[in-house]
Amino acid sequence: MKRAKLSFSNIILITACLVVVVSILFLNVINTRNIITLKNSIDTLSIENKNISILRTTSDELLSAELLFTQFTQTNDRTINLQSAKSINKAVAHMKLLKSEGDSGRAAQITQQLKQEKPIGQLILDFEQLSELLKSGSMDLGNTTLIDSVKSIFSKTNSHLKTVLVKEDAFRENLNATIFKNAVTGTNVIQKFFWVSLLIILFIVGVLVYNIYKMVNYENEILEARERAMKLAQVKSRFLSNMSHEIRSPLTAIMGFTEIIDKIETDTEKKNYLHAIKTSSEHLLSTVNDVLDFSKLDAGKLKLEKQQFLIGTAIQEVAFALSTTSAAKKGIKVETVIELDQTLSVKGDLFRLKQILYNLLSNAVKFTEKGGVTITANVSGTSGNQVMVKIAVADSGIGIPNDQIKTVFEEFTQVTNNSTSKDTRRAIKGTGLGLSICKMLVELQGGTIGVESKLNQGSVFTFAIPYEVANNQAGVEVETEKEETIMNSLPASSLIGKRVLVVEDNDVNIMLLTMLLKKVGIVYDIAKDGEIGLQLFKDNPYDVILTDINVPKLTGDELATLVRQDVDASKRTIPIIGLTATIVQDDLDDYINAGINEVLVKPFKQDELYAIIEKYISKP
Repeated sequence: MKRAKLSFSNIILITACLVVVVSILFLNVINTRNIITLKNSIDTLSIENKNISILRTTSDELLSAELLFTQFTQTNDRTINLQSAKSINKAVAHMKLLKSEGDSGRAAQITQQLKQEKPIGQLILDFEQLSELLKSGSMDLGNTTLIDSVKSIFSKTNSHLKTVLVKEDAFRENLNATIFKNAVTGTNVIQKFFWVSLLIILFIVGVLVYNIYKMVNYENEILEARERAMKLAQVKSRFLSNMSHEIRSPLTAIMGFTEIIDKIETDTEKKNYLHAIKTSSEHLLSTVNDVLDFSKLDAGKLKLEKQQFLIGTAIQEVAFALSTTSAAKKGIKVETVIELDQTLSVKGDLFRLKQILYNLLSNAVKFTEKGGVTITANVSGTSGNQVMVKIAVADSGIGIPNDQIKTVFEEFTQVTNNSTSKDTRRAIKGTGLGLSICKMLVELQGGTIGVESKLNQGSVFTFAIPYEVANNQAGVEVETEKEETIMNSLPASSLIGKRVLVVEDNDVNIMLLTMLLKKVGIVYDIAKDGEIGLQLFKDNPYDVILTDINVPKLTGDELATLVRQDVDASKRTIPIIGLTATIVQDDLDDYINAGINEVLVKPFKQDELYAIIEKYISKP
């Protein structure tokens, strides 16, 4: 089974998405760093350092104290001295606070700068002494030395503080420049991130649009392919139906006349010729059936029937049929080993079980030149009301090479053995569909099938199918006895004098039908198209209408529809038997829905025709 591969556009899309994810993550990391830097810078700008604030307050208090002292020297007002002393005390308090903060970050730097000018401790001591001097009132304006000394202390201290503040202002100015630079850089990065992200998004949108466009085209192509496939399926169905009709119609006449002549012919040589014709016809019919069955199975249109039957009887019937025909001609013995209860009655598709067995047995006989074929049947398991019936068909034939065992159930496959003689290989012919059909039929019924083989020693095909156990086993025996009674009594005397309307356009088939009807004393009228048949139906009383489906003017199903619409209640209920060469289930269902009671598929045996006519004539 082939795995879907990624298209080139899908690879590009996935790559682009990965690039976008990585790029966004990378750019987000960069942006996060820039945003953190900007935030820290803004915080630094918006909040002035606590120690600088203390230093500015100290400088202001000392400047105020200096101004008051200068005013005192001019006015000799002792109260001013007290105010100056208070300002000095405030400045001293701030300097003490600044000294206590000296161990933290920026405060340590400021304290270090002050130490370079003059130790803070010495400043505090000088101003405490000055404050005490001013408070004591012993300051004498005549003592110019003392006055000059106080002014010198104020001037030098303010100068020291101003120097530190100027350096701090220079530091903050540099910091502001750095922060501004970082802000510009961060803004540029954010802008670049925006444009890069935009370009990547546009690229992804473009790729997505391209992929959507391709997907729409793919969907349109898929829809067109689906329509083509549906048309081809319809053509195939019609072809198979037409092929079935065109092959089965002449086969009906060939096999019918062969059967009639075979029953009256006594010359041994001529009977051999008739048997050759019969065998060839049956082979052709088998080939057509294989092709149609495979087609229905492949399309999932084959429907399984559910009827009650005896497993052991079904196996023995198929084995007997093969043992008296193809196996007898080759001198091959067919044995059955039934290891289950002979009265085991199940519900399932009897026809399909026989078809599987017939195909497997035919293959076993076909590939066996000497020895025998053995059928073994048993119940391999039970579950509730179900039994698993296991059947094995073993032969002593040419076997299957190891390299062909895996393909033996594939359609149109035939086993070849290089060691087999040319004559034997030439005789082994067929459609190559038998085993494939067997596998499909087994699996359709919920079973399994397999094969074991040794080259030049033989093969064993084994299949198992689950069946529902039937409650009324006696019903099968009664039904079987009833069918045997009907078949043994045909042609029944009850058919003599019955009136049948035959609608058929093929002269050879008309000849065959009239011969079969005359044989049992049935009175009949012939109509070669549907319109004549409808008119004869209206003008005459009949017990049964026997109509081919594909007749001119009015087809068999169209004729049935008009008959069911007749105003006369007794006439519109007349039994209608359809004759058709198609076995397409949809067509058969349409015929029944049109009003046909039962469909007899061509080619048919004369006993089947008598039985179906008897079935509907004998109904009250």
